Amino acid sequence: MNNGSEGALVRRVGQGLDNRTFDLTRTFLVQSGDSGGSMSHWIENVPAAAGPPMHVHHREQEMFRILSGKFRFWCAGEAQDLSDGDTILIPKGAHHTFKNTGASDGQLLITMTPGGAEGFFIEVERQGLHPSRDMPQIVEIAARYGIEFVGPPPA
Repeated sequence: MNNGSEGALVRRVGQGLDNRTFDLTRTFLVQSGDSGGSMSHWIENVPAAAGPPMHVHHREQEMFRILSGKFRFWCAGEAQDLSDGDTILIPKGAHHTFKNTGASDGQLLITMTPGGAEGFFIEVERQGLHPSRDMPQIVEIAARYGIEFVGPPPA
């Protein structure tokens, strides 16, 4: 679906909406509005040793495909080590996080269904917020998108 039209939505290399939040860069390839709300889809670049805090998506399931690098994912208390080409699906409501365990930058292809959570990243960037100084505001924005931070990343 393409904003209500019958034609295909195409994103060529270098196209999409660039975003930088939490010291990670991402490019939104398909936003919720592009898919009639059914999904959002983006590429995220993750520096070595980086990853988000433990969190929950109360509205969406989240699928990751490792495009490059080595990652450890935690979901519902279990750890999985994944690398190039591997895929993991995180169910809605599961406590989860990931960390780039490789020696260099890694890249993830992320799909969320239904769409909409990308608005969280867009809003945080638009307001210029950073977790080192603005976590209360970030938590408030996250709640509007059904995202809850539940702890730091595992060691």
